[in-house]
Amino acid sequence: MLMAISVGAKEGRLGSFLNLQVFAEVFRVLRPGGLFIVSFSNRLFYEKAISAWRDGTAYSRVQLVVQYFQCIEGFTQPEVIRKLQNRNRDSRDGNSPLSWIMNFLGLLSGSDPLYAVIAHKNFKPVYE
Repeated sequence: MLMAISVGAKEGRLGSFLNLQVFAEVFRVLRPGGLFIVSFSNRLFYEKAISAWRDGTAYSRVQLVVQYFQCIEGFTQPEVIRKLQNRNRDSRDGNSPLSWIMNFLGLLSGSDPLYAVIAHKNFKPVYE
């Protein structure tokens, strides 16, 4: 399952709580071993972002997403991936589907890095 760009969004003062509910629901519907990827960049809609996202740094945003995973028992240890734009990309990479999607979303238009936090649903119940 992929959540792209919307993890810092809020609805009223319950933003972080709602994000935790989303993570819990994703965990519920994932099959054992299922993958959950949360991707985002440094861009944000200021008026829609929770304060921890708005006022945070890139590092603190990554850590917030890691904490969301850690709050839901049963996810594996989250892995963090940071992809910087390579200004000297060869033409083959520029034609890949991922590059096309990232260009379409505006993620390769500057020095804006792309972050992904990835975890799996554990195969075994954690309450054994």
